[in-house]
Parts: sequence; C-alpha cells; structure tokens
Amino acid sequence: MEDTDPEPDLTVSAQPSPDKPAEPGTFPEPERPDDPIEAARATLAAADPVTYYRSMAALARSTHGALLQPLDYSPKYPFHDPATVSYGPDPSTRDTMRLYANAAYPDFDKILVAAFRRPENTHLINELFHRLTVDHSNVALVTNHGEIVDIALVLAALVLALTDPERSVGVLGEHGSLPEIAPRCNVLVSRMVTTRSVFSLPAVEVISTMCRSWFSVPQTQSRRRARLDPELVRANNLLMRHGLDETLEGGGQLVAMAASGSQDLSLAANLVQRVRTTWRHRRGVEPENAPSLHLQPLYDGTINLMLKCRYVLPLAISLDPAHPACEIGTMTVVREPDDCHTVMDWIAHAHQQATGITTIYHRHEDDLLTQVRDVLRS
Repeated sequence: MEDTDPEPDLTVSAQPSPDKPAEPGTFPEPERPDDPIEAARATLAAADPVTYYRSMAALARSTHGALLQPLDYSPKYPFHDPATVSYGPDPSTRDTMRLYANAAYPDFDKILVAAFRRPENTHLINELFHRLTVDHSNVALVTNHGEIVDIALVLAALVLALTDPERSVGVLGEHGSLPEIAPRCNVLVSRMVTTRSVFSLPAVEVISTMCRSWFSVPQTQSRRRARLDPELVRANNLLMRHGLDETLEGGGQLVAMAASGSQDLSLAANLVQRVRTTWRHRRGVEPENAPSLHLQPLYDGTINLMLKCRYVLPLAISLDPAHPACEIGTMTVVREPDDCHTVMDWIAHAHQQATGITTIYHRHEDDLLTQVRDVLRS
C-alpha cells in the first residue's frame, strides 16, 4: 500500500452566469456539477479507461517482487472502471484465506497467525470483536509500511483470529463468522493493485475474500514519477474518501492501513558521514554501524482518518526472513494529531525491539530524512 493524502483540494472551474449570454463567436464551457463529489464522479466518468489503467500500471515497481504480476485491462473487471474507488467484500472461506496467505508468505502461520494466538492477546481480540459488532465503533489497524503485501497479510491474520471457531468471545461462547466480519473490514491500497494479478487471479479479487478494498492514488514521488493527471488523482482520492467516510458513518468498521508514508527507507548507517553526524546531534548517541529504518511522516489525510476512527490498534511488522516480527499493541484512543504521531513512535520502537534494527519515525520532514533520501537516490 502506498499512503496518500486522501483529502485533496479539488477545485471546480467557475461556470458562466446563466443570465449573461455568451459573447458572439465564443462557446460557453460545458456545465459541471457544483457539488465537488459529483464533479469528481464526472471527471472520472469522462476518463478513458484504458489510458487510466496504463497510468495506474506505471506505478508498479520492480521492488514489488514476483508475487504481483501484470493484469491485462478488461472492461469486465469493475475495478478497471475509473469511477470505481472500492471493491468487495466477497467473503470466501477461512481455508481459502489461509491458502492464499501461506502462498504469499510461507511463514504466515508461524509469524502472523501465531502473534494473534498469544494468550496475552485474547482480551484484545475479545475487545475488538465487541467494539465492531456490539458498540459499532470504528477501529484503525495501523502498521509500518515495509512490503506491499504486509497490510493484507496482517489483516488476514486478524480476520482469522476474529472468526476462529475454536475461540469463543467472552464466557457466553459467542463466535465470529467470516460472513459477519468481512463486511466490517476495509483495507487502503494503492490503485496500482487493480492492475496486478496474484496466483493467476486479479489481486483485488483475492483481497475481497476477507474485506473491502479502497483505492487511493499516491500524491508523492510515485505519482510524479508516473506522471499521473493531477485532476484525476484528486478526483479519485476525493471520491474514495467520501465513500469511506459514508461507510464509517454506519460504525462497526475496521480500517487497515500501512501508514508510514509511501515507503520505509532502509539505509546502512555507515554509508555517509553526514547522516551519522545528524543522527548524533539528534539522538545524542553514536549510531551503530548497522542498518537503520526510517519511517516517513504521516500525511494529514491519514491523521484525519485515524482521528475519525478514534480507536487505533498499532502493530509493528517485518516480513524480512532475517528479522521476522509481528508485535501487536493495545487498543488506543487518539484525540489529536500528536497522538497519531505517538502511535507511530510506538510502532518504530516495537519494530526496533523485535528486529534489532534501529528504527526512527520522522514526525516531520527533517534534515535527517532528507539526507537519507539523498543517499538512496545517489
């Protein structure tokens, strides 16, 4: 998933006054809806589907690995319609979910499922189940962003925990079911995923077996690299956020997102002296001669979404075979933007404790983060 600011500033061109006739030899602009949401729908409806598909496919990177393969455009896929900003859910079975997840990540049961099965997390699963199904609270599941499949795998493990027939919720013997839980689960993904296949199936169809996908378009370096039409980007993100907000208004929704910017930036701390110097001044300690991980700042749109959900479940994740980890935090109420940054600080600390890799969350676009990016680009 690539994070984006889901609250773009969509401006609507001024329309000529209906009381003032057009000057001879001129043609009035076509009418556009005054409502920004309707204007966004009109913008996406007017886009050429094939051209739009190609622009989204250009967001794919070689680092996405062999798991995600190109998916040819087809008008039969509703998610290839530019005006479609979400897809699913279409719940299947727990066995199907586990089959897909283990195929994507062979240590899925060992690392992710096992984390949610720890006895100390039983109360957390019970609380989450009741928050969603009884209190109708909204909960944001927030992780760091390592690999593109991270958030889908984490959500799969959590859905399996919430629907485990061998686990009763409370002392009354209640059980969650996939048809009950899947419609309450949402994941934010890059629209690029609509152009990818996995296991010879459209990737979003695989995701739909457990949740609803919401398609965002990156507003950062990825968008500039792919040269996406900014008007289409704004229209997509505005319409996506509007649909997600309407879904959250009903309550009882879990929103999963990898929230630490477009990517986590890895750097060997001994590569460049100026990075070490900045680190020393910032932390007051000498950086280790070892890899480090830098989590980029939260965007305003992500912060607003976390605040709208109010409840946040933080989780630190690493699928690196040399440093696998899944550390689950506790349910947290966020009331102001600084609370959201503190959640990311916890995730960074938990990631560092679990993997041994020095991990820093950057609350702002500071000099150290800028220098890290410069090193990686060189």
